[in-house]
Amino acid sequence: MTETDGSAGVGTVSQPADDAASAPALAKASPELVLAALSEVFDPEIGIDIVSLGLVYGSHIDDDGLLTIEMTLTTPYCPMGSLIQGQAHAVCNGLPGVRDVHVELVWSPPWDPRTMASEEARLELGIY
Repeated sequence: MTETDGSAGVGTVSQPADDAASAPALAKASPELVLAALSEVFDPEIGIDIVSLGLVYGSHIDDDGLLTIEMTLTTPYCPMGSLIQGQAHAVCNGLPGVRDVHVELVWSPPWDPRTMASEEARLELGIY
């Protein structure tokens, strides 16, 4: 605050508020970083990561640092569902700007490896 005229004082007051508002947004994990973290989670029955399988539908970090991950499982009766959810929570919990993680299981659209899995995953699953 080395400036002394009134208009500079008003600008000085509003400038830190703008910086403070944009700083948390810069500190948030990018969607690519979230996907990179989730690619460390493997479906233990298939041996392929959940991102390559196409099980992750999306994610969002709110202003309070809550990361919500929308994902599905290969089947609603997947016996490893709680394990996969727990691992997704664990790998994302330490990401920048993330204070908590909520893994939301969704069933629509239903998982279809023919259209949702990566080419590499489809080859590993024997889907040509």
